[in-house]
Amino acid sequence: MEKENKELFSKVGLQIDENTINIDLAKTKNFFGTLQKQFEETAQNIDEGKIDMSQSVGIKVDKEQIHVDLNKAKNFIEDLGKKIEKFLAEIDKAVDKLDHQ
Repeated sequence: MEKENKELFSKVGLQIDENTINIDLAKTKNFFGTLQKQFEETAQNIDEGKIDMSQSVGIKVDKEQIHVDLNKAKNFIEDLGKKIEKFLAEIDKAVDKLDHQ
């Protein structure tokens, strides 16, 4: 498993070995709680016109307008999709290994 994936799994509270999957529920709950808080804060900032994601996502929101750079947004979404696919593929591999034993 790639180092990047191991770090992500660790943050989520998952430890995947050849024969086992360990889930640290406290870490998992904390990770998703933090993620929820970040989404709520981002939504609040968008509502208040305080957010500028133009560099990474291609979206800039102010009180009067929303500017979307479709090329940047497309690239961001494609990159995010690839990361999610890798994450799910690693989980599938781990589950398949457990099924074959």
